[in-house]
Amino acid sequence: MSRRHAAAALAATFTIAPDAAAQEAGEREWIGGRPFSEWRRVAGDLGGLRTALEDVGIEVAGTYVADFAAPWSGSGRRRSALPSLLDVNVAFDLEYLLGLPRTTAYIDAYDLLGRDISRDIGDFQGVSNIQGQNGAQIAEVWCETWLFDSFRVKAGKIDFNSEFAVAELSGDFVNSTAALPSTIVAYPTFPNPATAVNLFYAPDEYFYVGVGLFDGANAEGVNTGRLGPAGFFGGDDSDAWFVCEEVGVAWQGGGTWGSGRLAVGAFQHTAKFTRFSDGGTTSGTAGGWATFEQTFWRENPAEPDDQGIGAFATIGFADDDVSAVGNSVALGVNWVGAFPGRDFDAIGLGVFRVDLSDEPAAGTPEDETAFELFYKLQLTPAITVKPELQYVLNPGGATGVDDVLIGLLRVEILF
Repeated sequence: MSRRHAAAALAATFTIAPDAAAQEAGEREWIGGRPFSEWRRVAGDLGGLRTALEDVGIEVAGTYVADFAAPWSGSGRRRSALPSLLDVNVAFDLEYLLGLPRTTAYIDAYDLLGRDISRDIGDFQGVSNIQGQNGAQIAEVWCETWLFDSFRVKAGKIDFNSEFAVAELSGDFVNSTAALPSTIVAYPTFPNPATAVNLFYAPDEYFYVGVGLFDGANAEGVNTGRLGPAGFFGGDDSDAWFVCEEVGVAWQGGGTWGSGRLAVGAFQHTAKFTRFSDGGTTSGTAGGWATFEQTFWRENPAEPDDQGIGAFATIGFADDDVSAVGNSVALGVNWVGAFPGRDFDAIGLGVFRVDLSDEPAAGTPEDETAFELFYKLQLTPAITVKPELQYVLNPGGATGVDDVLIGLLRVEILF
């Protein structure tokens, strides 16, 4: 399973907008216009089609992510893998299209292809966050609106990790635990989002409270990633629910000190789970998480750029008689613009540890720890190449298994 939807890349495609002033000046991102090295998408402005759609409230975007990965040591099978994720999404501004204030509709589809490198090395956490079952599907279809200025409501097929348990500063890391605690049981995220209703109260830009109610059929073997909304209202396959809550507070930095954020969340799952201790079943399980992230130093305090040093820490906990992981810790630091003349490159170091269940029936007497070191080369605004190393201690929590060193090269393209 992939523990992480490529949220950072997908969010980038959704939020980047063309420079209207440059287009009006005849500098469209297209052949004969602005140079390719400045294009924010490799498809440019599609000869004016993208701008024409945005002028009527429709934004089309996409991402291609590929990982070239191979284990360089360890007792598992040493062969390379090339998982890839092609994503296309469309956002509709319904205030412009239909006159509905602060309302957006969104549809996202992706195609996942390639072998999971973790099948060879046997790690639990997931070396690549785009690993998953091969195939194409409509991943998200939702509508979102604001009520009474402070309440945001989203309904449809939603990725849990796009709203909850998010650490923005973890977006450049590839290991799955960097993005989402492994302690959250049967969560409805990539590649299995689920039908849901989310409600957030956000009286200002610094505080929010969120609640999510998701179809929990994934815990009972139902592939919600390929399921429409019918299962949300009950059915023969499952009547389980996944419920989550999160409270977050943010603060604005000043001078060289950047902004930060703290969030605390909890989940409850109503499905039936097998207990490791005695092989019996239990109705439901619960756990929680906390995330802290902070930009500690900004290189250019007067400029609205990302250059500087930031760090994040995420912890998770659950019942290890039901969950394969009793608690998890993710720590990471990244530095954007570390080298002169490379203002948009980033270097990062992360440590990710999962305390695997100690129950004998779980088969995980050891705990797994992964280290990740990457350097992100921003070749153009639309093309990123990221070479990295990961080193996994006690892969899979088994005894008698060698530690593994993995080399990985990620390529990300916005189009």
